[in-house]
Order: sequence, then structure tokens, then C-alpha cells
Amino acid sequence: MTTSNKRSDAIAADQAMINGIDKFLAQIASLPVGRQTMTPADMVKVFQERLDAGKAVQTAHAAHVAAVKADRDLRVKTAATVQSVRRIVLGMFAQTPDNLAIFGLTAPKVAKKKVVVKATAVAKSKATRTARNTLGKKAKLAIKGTVPAGKTEPVQTPATPAATTPPAPPAAPAKP
Repeated sequence: MTTSNKRSDAIAADQAMINGIDKFLAQIASLPVGRQTMTPADMVKVFQERLDAGKAVQTAHAAHVAAVKADRDLRVKTAATVQSVRRIVLGMFAQTPDNLAIFGLTAPKVAKKKVVVKATAVAKSKATRTARNTLGKKAKLAIKGTVPAGKTEPVQTPATPAATTPPAPPAAPAKP
């Protein structure tokens, strides 16, 4: 006889004992079992109780597994809604931790940036402005266009002008 820890094996073993008692021990009036005397019907009753309890455990376990799966599925399905409600509540009651505690929430901690992180961000910002040649409002206003010294020759007009045209204004610098 091998022993197993599986419930299904225990149920099968109990059923086999019931079958064996019915087949071979049913004609016997009573048998000494441990310190007591039992009839075959009493023995079957003991094994039947064990069998019923094992089946009840299997049924309860199956119901438990189904309930856990249903709970997980529902939590996945409603996660976005729950997160939105939490954010709304945090936004409404962020300044009153007592009210947040009623909802089972705590105020979010403000992230404190370290000096190294801030310095790195400033350096990256300056490097980006230099690389893109971006300028602020005041720096853009300070830029004035200049004409190179050798380019100040007057524009030649045709021999018979139909109408006089004013000279072209100096070229403005290109805007980034």
C-alpha cells in the first residue's frame, strides 16, 4: 500500500475500502477494530464520512479557485476606474490628510530633487540652447543686421528707367 498526500488519492483509497468491505466483509457480523467491535456497516459509515468530507473539500477548493479568479478579473477590469477615483480624491483632499485617511489614502510625498540633478538639468539646458542657437526675447532684440564694408555699392539702374524704384533695404539676418 502506497501513501499519497493528494486529496484525490485519499478519496479513491476510501472508496476502494468501501468497495472491499461491501464485497468481502458484508457477511461477517462484527469485527474487532482497535479497542472496539464494529459491524461492516459501521466501517462503511466511517469511510463514507471521510469520502464525503474529502469531496466537500474538493468542491470548496474549486469554488475558492473560481472566486479568486473572478476577483482578479474584476480587479484588472476596474483598475483604471479605481486609479482615476483615487487621483480625484487625492486632488480634492490633498491639503487635508484627515479626510484622505477616511478614504484609506495618504498625501503623496513631494519629490525633492538633489543638487546634482538640478545642476545637471541646468547644464543640459544651456548645452541645448547653444547647440540649437536659441535666444531669449532680449537677446533677439539686441541683434541688429549689419552690411559688410565691401557691399555698399549703389545698385545700377537701367539706361531708360520707366519708373524710379527705391533702393532695396539691407538684408535682415536669417531667423532661426
